[in-house]
Amino acid sequence: MVYEYGVCAISHCRLGAAMTFCSRDQIQKSRHSYETMKLRLDPFLGFLIILCSACAACHDGDVQDREQYYPYKTGQLPKQTDALKAEEYAVFVKKHPDWDAEKTQREFDRIQKMSAQKYDPDIARWADRKALANAWLKTQIEDVYSPETIGDDMIQAAIDAYAFKSGHPALLTASHLLIKPDESSTDEERRSALQTVHDKIVQSGDYTDDALRSYAETLLHAGFRADMNEDLTFPRETMTSFMGEQLSYQNVVEPFAEAAFKLSPTQKLSPIVESQFGYHIILFKSLKPGKKASIQDDRQFIVDNIVMHGRKLATAQIIQNLMNDAKVLIDEEKVNAIAGLQSNHAQEASATPAQ
Repeated sequence: MVYEYGVCAISHCRLGAAMTFCSRDQIQKSRHSYETMKLRLDPFLGFLIILCSACAACHDGDVQDREQYYPYKTGQLPKQTDALKAEEYAVFVKKHPDWDAEKTQREFDRIQKMSAQKYDPDIARWADRKALANAWLKTQIEDVYSPETIGDDMIQAAIDAYAFKSGHPALLTASHLLIKPDESSTDEERRSALQTVHDKIVQSGDYTDDALRSYAETLLHAGFRADMNEDLTFPRETMTSFMGEQLSYQNVVEPFAEAAFKLSPTQKLSPIVESQFGYHIILFKSLKPGKKASIQDDRQFIVDNIVMHGRKLATAQIIQNLMNDAKVLIDEEKVNAIAGLQSNHAQEASATPAQ
């Protein structure tokens, strides 16, 4: 296989601790043999492959652990077949469509020469660890989040959550004037002052942001903690995330949303609404009807996004687990030596007279 990832070193990691992942049968099911294994992981898995490979590289003594996941001996790989090489070359050509045939062949041969299929036993040892990491990652990420594993129930859940911009709920846009509670006024005074503003707007018929802003300034001058917010856009129901994805819609408190969605172009101003933030009057601006995706029309789009998002989540979790399980040893002697050196430099700097 063609590897184009860098090399990192992580010391003091045990293969048994870092890679107690799956049984040999599971690896063999996903591997089918090295020659026919189709591991085409997304680019964002590159770092994770290196991390798993390094963990495997750091303890060659765990022979029994290692052989549980990968049947080849350290430094020994099966011979690359012509069919596998042809497949890799076809993938390489697609990755570099702007290259001419001569350059493509030259670069492919150069990478092949660097690969573990030939020549250097040391490279072979590193490459078979990569193959081990690849095989396990496939069982944990690709096999879990593949188009074949995404059922209609998960697709429907994504649709219901309006995930990946698959449609949108009904969205209302409004402005509002708020009087917040404080110790300088009573509850009745705040409500009465806002009711006066409400009545004046209804009498004047001036249902504009400018009117709300002007009344907010008048309330501030009268000593109330008044605030005016323009063009809030929000759904009727509180939105929840899907697979950890944060949705872009603003969520508002229940009394506010309930009162706002009762408004319309013919009834633009709400009565006084009480919430935990104080007293509001809400000014209707517009309502965008909801639009929902469907399994029939949008299935492929949603499946592709679930696969992509799910693999990213799984990758992040595996990296975190490996980092949590890694055994980190601190060389106290070196740390103390560095600390002492820094202390000496600080003392020398403080003793030097200012220029």
